[in-house]
Amino acid sequence: MSGRNMIARRLLKSLALFVLSSQSQKGVADEESKPHLEVERKFRLFDEEMNTLLQRLPKCGFSPTGEVTMTDTFLPALKDEDMVRIRVESEGAETRRILTLKDWVFIDGERERREQEGAVGLISGVLLRLVGRLVQGHPLLSFTKLRHLHSRTDADSQVVVSVDRVSGLGVYSGCYLEVEIIVAIGGDVKSAREKIKAEVFALLGENRDFVPRSYQDMLRETTV
Repeated sequence: MSGRNMIARRLLKSLALFVLSSQSQKGVADEESKPHLEVERKFRLFDEEMNTLLQRLPKCGFSPTGEVTMTDTFLPALKDEDMVRIRVESEGAETRRILTLKDWVFIDGERERREQEGAVGLISGVLLRLVGRLVQGHPLLSFTKLRHLHSRTDADSQVVVSVDRVSGLGVYSGCYLEVEIIVAIGGDVKSAREKIKAEVFALLGENRDFVPRSYQDMLRETTV
């Protein structure tokens, strides 16, 4: 990566952070706009498991919170493993745009995502994509998924379960389960990991290896 391109990526990240800060000052941002840790594990599902899983979720105390079509577009980040993403969510007649910045941090020997995100307006979203396209030098990568969202609020945390049907990832397209717990910076990540492991066992009836690669990595591989 050239020095000029690195400077351009730094400026793009600064613009993204400015947009998030502006939304916060307008009072439209929520707690997710503050940096936090996204303790999440993703698991590949067989197609026939999807309906069974959706039926099992209420029995495990989870309530449906929405069925959303999401289109994720990735902007150039400072490092290839980092993420600057604009997500367009469509739920019925409602459309939302979410700007997300993620990077990896090591905690107790494992990688976790440090995340900051917030809703953005149409103009801000278009501007960021235009700048990202100029910095990237070629069309931005994107893919789509239909996400069934479920959640359960416990005494110590909120557990969010997503059941995805993903398209646009080539051989990696298909069904996935994601289980996520948001942890404050400096919070108890180890307990969150153990809780996710227990939830997955309850939902799938077995201990299954999680998929360490992000959707972004899968997309890059299938579009080379």
